[in-house]
Amino acid sequence: MCRRCPGLPAILLSILLVRFAAAAPATTAPANTWHIVKMDQRNYVPVADVARFYRMVRLTADAKKFRITSVNRVIEGTAGTSEVRINGVKYVTCFPLRTRGDTVYLSAMDVTKIIEPLMRPGKIKGVDPIRTIVLDAGHGGHDSGAVGRYGREKDYTLDVVLRARALLLQAGFQVKMTRARDVFIPLEERAAFANKQKGALFVSVHFNKSNSGGTGIETYALAPRGVPSMDEASLRYSDFRQNPGNARDGENIALAAAIHSNMVRYLPLPDRGIKRARFVVIKNITIPGVLIEGGFVDNPLDSRYIALPAYRQRIAQAIVEAAKAYTRTITGAAPQPSAVITVGPDPNAPAQPTPTPAPPEPLTLEQTLDEADKAQTGKAAATPGPTAMPASTRPPYRPSGSPANDAKPAFNPGNPAFGRLPAPFDHWSVPPTPVPFTTVNPAAPADISPPAPRPDAEKPSAAKDTKDDPKAKPAADESTEP
Repeated sequence: MCRRCPGLPAILLSILLVRFAAAAPATTAPANTWHIVKMDQRNYVPVADVARFYRMVRLTADAKKFRITSVNRVIEGTAGTSEVRINGVKYVTCFPLRTRGDTVYLSAMDVTKIIEPLMRPGKIKGVDPIRTIVLDAGHGGHDSGAVGRYGREKDYTLDVVLRARALLLQAGFQVKMTRARDVFIPLEERAAFANKQKGALFVSVHFNKSNSGGTGIETYALAPRGVPSMDEASLRYSDFRQNPGNARDGENIALAAAIHSNMVRYLPLPDRGIKRARFVVIKNITIPGVLIEGGFVDNPLDSRYIALPAYRQRIAQAIVEAAKAYTRTITGAAPQPSAVITVGPDPNAPAQPTPTPAPPEPLTLEQTLDEADKAQTGKAAATPGPTAMPASTRPPYRPSGSPANDAKPAFNPGNPAFGRLPAPFDHWSVPPTPVPFTTVNPAAPADISPPAPRPDAEKPSAAKDTKDDPKAKPAADESTEP
């Protein structure tokens, strides 16, 4: 050691440490890391985690807006709202987007129930090959549905499904209809009829009515368990029930995306978004299904479009294109050989190297949440504190704002076991390009020649909208469609 420079070794060591630190690669959070935080007693994750997991580029405009992109996906949203846009199509989220500091957060429910099925539709497990489309014309018989200046909802819905039936048959699908004429079918019987069909999709066709001047098209998928229905601000006890249709949550939102994006592409009316509800016909079915609203019959512009056969033909075309896209992406598979020949190993063949096992896929947000729940449950069971209660007698969790005797089932946003990833939906590859609607020029109402107003259509409809009325019964002289 140099006696004249007693601090030289320390100086050299510091220089080496600095140089090694500069040469070391920057560490980033692994793709399977989800930073889960609690907001409003719900699980939220930062948008940056979503972008990292799905290998997207994060382009944030400011602290309240986000935009993340990949080769064929664009997701954007704003904190404080309850909507995101994926490739330009509007999705009403399960819960509002939140912000903390400079970070925008999405609810874990929205990531698992909207983002995951749309980003990786091929990983939805338990899907059936689709051969049949069940078409449900809303209302019928004594139930006219919404009544507008130019006609009745029950007539419009039947016309659309008849048009869709012809196109679907041409495309090679089998078609079943809950009604093929002007009769009333109870909602429960419609769902029961759909459940008898194997390898099928369910599409219920409706048109809207609003006392506040509503306009546009919207699509409803069944609300997942624990999610408010119909844009309600608070949860009810019934929202935590598991309905038969919830077994198809992933397929439901995928089918809704397929149909709605095609409706946005083919129709000239505003996009009101993909929403959540618990209508009887979609909550009681055991096959994937959605309910579509093709416009408002009491809106001056919407009603003129709806009265045109060309407009209703475009709704039918959107249904057919969606059925083909869904089948191609979700259930599409290579044809299986009719016979398999087993050949023994060749003794003269050279030895094959042992394949290197593929690295495990990163945990999805849902799997991360499940693991955390299991760990928390195991920890509580292994080390019960002096004041802790056994799991069997522990009182259930009560959501904020619910009555004291309303119990919420254990948090579990679903249990999708994911398979392999196929190609994305064709119409998701790029934002939907609107198809010019040359039949109608909205700027020149004189060019529109709808049918003459019905004599009985000027009066407000006395019929109740039975879209979600389980007590509706058929008239004595009406029969159910076979």
